[in-house]
Amino acid sequence: MDLAAQKERAVAFVLQMNAPDPAVLAELIADDFEFEFMMRAPGVKAQKHDEFLKWFPKIMKSWFPNGLNMKVHTIVAEGPHVAIQAEADTMAGNGKRYANRYHFYIRFEGGRIAQAREYNDTNHVRETFFPAAPEKAQN
Repeated sequence: MDLAAQKERAVAFVLQMNAPDPAVLAELIADDFEFEFMMRAPGVKAQKHDEFLKWFPKIMKSWFPNGLNMKVHTIVAEGPHVAIQAEADTMAGNGKRYANRYHFYIRFEGGRIAQAREYNDTNHVRETFFPAAPEKAQN
């Protein structure tokens, strides 16, 4: 697959975050696909192919019922690697405004995506979806 085709498929993958369709995602990703949010937090782990196809559309539709309104900006490709800079601006399912910037690293094997890593402002994710518990009054 040439670089232009890889870029096109990588962008299609990123834009799936607007309205994830498991059938479309399944066509884009390899059987040994792995998706990883690049953050350390309880419960956050890499998702393998079947787990990703089951979990990702559900969580995205729950957190972002109107989609992310993802806009792709810069795309760079070399060899089997594609890097994408993008941003989202939407209302989260909890009623809070969500405006985040992203960097995606996508690696191809053959014509399919074998690995995707998402880098974003994790503090913004925490503030939007995991507000801190109120501090206990000290005696």
